[in-house]
Amino acid sequence: MNPILDWGIHFIAGLQTSAPWLAAPARFFSFLGTEEFYLFLLPFLYWCVNVPLGLRVGVILTVSDSLNIFFKLVFHQPRPYWVSDKVRVIHAETSYGLPSGHAQHAMGVWGTMAAWVKGWLRWLIAALIFLVGYSRIVLAVHFPTDVLAGWLIGGVILWSFLKWETAVMAWFNRFTLAQKIGLAFAASMLLLIISLAGLAFLPPADPLQWEITAGRAISLAPGQSAIHPRGTTGMIGVAGTFFGLVAGAILIFQRGGFDAAGKWLKRALRFGVGIIGLA
Repeated sequence: MNPILDWGIHFIAGLQTSAPWLAAPARFFSFLGTEEFYLFLLPFLYWCVNVPLGLRVGVILTVSDSLNIFFKLVFHQPRPYWVSDKVRVIHAETSYGLPSGHAQHAMGVWGTMAAWVKGWLRWLIAALIFLVGYSRIVLAVHFPTDVLAGWLIGGVILWSFLKWETAVMAWFNRFTLAQKIGLAFAASMLLLIISLAGLAFLPPADPLQWEITAGRAISLAPGQSAIHPRGTTGMIGVAGTFFGLVAGAILIFQRGGFDAAGKWLKRALRFGVGIIGLA
């Protein structure tokens, strides 16, 4: 193991030994960075808070997800419990570890909301971004360097999005409805190509010891693999989600748009009916 990963193992093991109580809050903050949570957050923002904000969050999340898949394949680094029995895994993962998707997406998603709000809420969001990333270290699914890289990449994506959004939208709105749908599809295919391009950086095979060590750390059904870092299903799902989100928004705005305003009871009912459809 290289010195950086070795230091990470000692850091995580020290955390888990000296502060075992961190496991429970770590699970909670880790959940706030999952795709399952975002699947509820994004519709809530769009249907009940602010339509442009919901769209921004959805776009930046799907773009960040595609880039995270790409970088994971490029670096093809293990997770802590894949290489050491000194740490206790609390939540297993099958993909490569660097960069942390939770840290990267938290910076993009919650950072987008921080740009929308003012005052003390920004400090609260900054603390949440930190805790989501830190929780992944406590759970032994990421090295500290994975989380730092995730924050850095997420920050670059957020900065680029905030800087270029107005110019890109002004350019995009010059096109006809059919052309906009075509551009949305082309962008979704570009995201898929970027994700797939990461496969070109992979070595012929991963170390067998990763599978063995990870298998000892978690409970497996007969014939089940402990790791599956080279799968492509997620790439297709992210590209499809991006196209559905953007094409749907184009069609809605073509028909006059949607207003998320109204009494909170009305918004809550709207969200409930929508979630039933989403489920």
